[in-house]
Amino acid sequence: MSLLGILFIQCSIDRTIIPINKAELKLLKEFQQLDSVHSIQISSEDEPGQKLWLCLTMVSKNGKAPLMNQKVHLYHTSNNGDYEPADLNDESTARLNGFAITDAMGRIFVQTILPGDYGSSSDNRHIHTTVEDAIPEAYDINFKQYTGLLGKNFIKGSDQHFIANLKQTKNNTLVVILTMEIKKAQ
Repeated sequence: MSLLGILFIQCSIDRTIIPINKAELKLLKEFQQLDSVHSIQISSEDEPGQKLWLCLTMVSKNGKAPLMNQKVHLYHTSNNGDYEPADLNDESTARLNGFAITDAMGRIFVQTILPGDYGSSSDNRHIHTTVEDAIPEAYDINFKQYTGLLGKNFIKGSDQHFIANLKQTKNNTLVVILTMEIKKAQ
């Protein structure tokens, strides 16, 4: 029995979300001040779900230079885990989607909600990110607090998937600060 308990504890997901620190708060404020072309609000203010703000920086995988003026498309499920695509054969037409252009430092600011789980799993919340003209174009942002051991092991072996650590503001808005290394971007 104790072996099963140890195995359960090691395989369970730590859903702890700590408060954003002062340095991260300062960085968040810088992202919030980006021009509108570098920011996007994917979900409306009244969208059900917990608010999520993404402070994303895109850099080239080889050389780590900021990706300037790069068109980035993001999409994800609703709080209920539904994509609700406009085209049933194309998830990228999800109801919650949008585009932003990176600034001179490769940054974009995204306001949305935490995506819901889809299917029968409780460890698959993520945001799809497409970087135009990159090879490959598709990247996923997964959340540490909503990714199980199998998912984390898969992500370790992939350079198209990223684990983001969720932080929280005083008003319970979730915040992600993440640098994404993009392959063969223009």
